[in-house]
Amino acid sequence: MDNSCKPIRHAVRFGLAAWLALIMVILAAAGSGTPQAHAACTMQNPIVSPGQDPSIWYANGLYYLVQSDGTSIWIRASTNLGGLGSAQNTRIWTAPAGTEYSTQVWAPELENLNGRWIIYFAAARDMGSFDATNNTHRIYAITANSGNPLGSWSFFGRVQDPTNEWAIDPTVFYYNNNWYLLWSGTPPGNGGNAPQQIYIAHMSDPLHVDEPYRKLIANPDQSWEISVQAIEEGPEAFIGPNNTLTIVYSANASWTSSYNLGELVYHGGDMGYYASYTKIGPVFSSGGGVYGPGHNSLPVPGPNGKNWLVYHAKSSASDGWDDRKIFAQPQTWNSDGTPTFGGGPKGYTSFDETTQQPC
Repeated sequence: MDNSCKPIRHAVRFGLAAWLALIMVILAAAGSGTPQAHAACTMQNPIVSPGQDPSIWYANGLYYLVQSDGTSIWIRASTNLGGLGSAQNTRIWTAPAGTEYSTQVWAPELENLNGRWIIYFAAARDMGSFDATNNTHRIYAITANSGNPLGSWSFFGRVQDPTNEWAIDPTVFYYNNNWYLLWSGTPPGNGGNAPQQIYIAHMSDPLHVDEPYRKLIANPDQSWEISVQAIEEGPEAFIGPNNTLTIVYSANASWTSSYNLGELVYHGGDMGYYASYTKIGPVFSSGGGVYGPGHNSLPVPGPNGKNWLVYHAKSSASDGWDDRKIFAQPQTWNSDGTPTFGGGPKGYTSFDETTQQPC
């Protein structure tokens, strides 16, 4: 027997064993979740559960999320979207009993305008029953007493046009050197009864409407807006490239899987004239394992000039509000400056927040 071959055979046997061990390590790492691949997966969807009507503003290196429990308004803050779910909740205002705004505090909207923190919201007088109370909804605001939105706030009062009709889901935006208030309202005398429509009013500043009458710019008239109930609500102003204004709003019944997003694309002319807008929809509807997605935040800044779409959706196809959660996914722009939402909800997909890639 030629012993000169023994070292070679030993080396081959050692090499195979090493390769097998390496393969086992790789397979084990893959099976255990591959920590290296998921280390940057900082945003797990849903980002907040339960949650509804999200409004997020980014400032001071923090994402601030405002929510309401029906009588109080709460804010939480995190350095990243994925941390909002575990962030401390701070109650910053509670509606006083026995007022025109003592209950049904809905959809607070957090904005920093002209260097001032403002929260707009709808609230109602307690009339005993849900429907009677809902009929008294009007728009109000509170303002921060400092540059820290987690600090103290003061009640400002009503923010609305003089018609004093039913109103919810306010937002304020600045466009072409003018301030505007957007909201969901109903025809004169309807209270909270459908149809809900989109209204706009010019403002002298972020807290004062300066024209005598609201302007109707959209009425639910499409099958995807009226199949359950004729509703348009939750408008938000997306100002994209080329100064393109798109009002993204929620349509249909929020308690059902038919809830979805539509758009009003402004194409010039009088901002208070319905024919100045082109309606498009639905642009975002049930899919990706979630149902009735809608009531999104204003665009939330992300990396490299890209945005996040933050919205709520139901986890079940059955009717109800109790299963709503808050989700986030990348939002970019079409070539015409209108927003695009990635072809629909990504649902429970999680993301690397530094790259906006699924992980």
